[in-house]
Amino acid sequence: MYHATTSLPALLPSTWYTDSSIHDREQIALRQAGWQLVTTTTELSQSGDYQALDRLGVPLIVRNHDGELVALRNVCAHRQCQLVTEGGGHAKELKCPYHGWQYGGDGRTRKIPAAKNFPHFDRERYRLGSFPVQVVGQLVFVNLSGGASQGAGESGLVTLGDDDWVSDFAANTDATSWRQVLQEELEYPCDWKIPIEGSLESYHLSEVHSQTFGSDPGESESTHELMAWGTRFRTDVREDSLLARMEERVMRWMVGEFGPHYQHVHVFPNIMASFTDTMSLVYQITPIGISTSKMTVFGFTRRPKRSGIVGKMVANGLGRSAASMARKVLAEDAAIFPRVQAGMNSAGAAGVNEEASRIFGRCEERLHAFHVHWQESMKAGSMKSNKDSLEDHHE
Repeated sequence: MYHATTSLPALLPSTWYTDSSIHDREQIALRQAGWQLVTTTTELSQSGDYQALDRLGVPLIVRNHDGELVALRNVCAHRQCQLVTEGGGHAKELKCPYHGWQYGGDGRTRKIPAAKNFPHFDRERYRLGSFPVQVVGQLVFVNLSGGASQGAGESGLVTLGDDDWVSDFAANTDATSWRQVLQEELEYPCDWKIPIEGSLESYHLSEVHSQTFGSDPGESESTHELMAWGTRFRTDVREDSLLARMEERVMRWMVGEFGPHYQHVHVFPNIMASFTDTMSLVYQITPIGISTSKMTVFGFTRRPKRSGIVGKMVANGLGRSAASMARKVLAEDAAIFPRVQAGMNSAGAAGVNEEASRIFGRCEERLHAFHVHWQESMKAGSMKSNKDSLEDHHE
């Protein structure tokens, strides 16, 4: 069932999807929002494994350092050289390729070639900034809200909290029951909010996903949950097709059970997941430029409870099939997002009534909840920026 009894207004103006100054403010607000989904424990399984990336303008290296996952600023404290290029890799030591400075997992220098050139060197001042890390299931999150910390041990003071989405994500990506089958980073020629909004309603299924998801299950078969931390959609409706029946039989043989449950979770502002008994898909969408964005996505399928080569082969086949289906659904969405952006670009033309240009139906109330949250976040960010400016001026 839906909560809304009437249609709802779109609260974010079209300029929030096209304006460079808004893009800059949103980058800051998203960093302040905190947790970033950056990688998985599968990608960091061995000491020395790392993933390097730029997230919201912050250069990061997330590394397995002697069994502990750490997140550091991927810039040498000596001459600002990038320590490693973006992407995944393995390195026995974290060393700058320019002058050979080496760093430990705490960000402090371990070795400086010709150290006598730096008398009375301050290791606390000249070090890599660090960020809090938390693992949920196989998902690795890094917190950017406080900026890079120069102090040791502070990462343990920040956690994701105890909202029920955390335990839900953990259960649906736990390594004992789920294995990773998908990791991709997709770029979209549109504002980051457009893919999020496209994920928050089933109204578009019949038009965009008729060959994959099918049709909107409708209000009587849908449950919307609106929480302080985000929103959730649930349904037990499944398309009655040969493929769906085969999936059920394979799952019952492989793990001994199967449920038709589907849920989509949105954690404000930009973390999302879709969970079924067959596949867990977890993703985050972030801006990378004015009206451009990227999705970091990870997919997991069930591990077989049956031992032996047959069980392994069936699980591998199911994993490939589920990953292929996920890619197809993502591609269907990707085809429509630029057209929404094109409409946003034209909304500022003379004679366009901004207030009458968009409306959300009752079935799209999760979009409205996102708009409420983000509007309030941007206001709070502006108030904080003004306060900081006044304090700086006073000083």
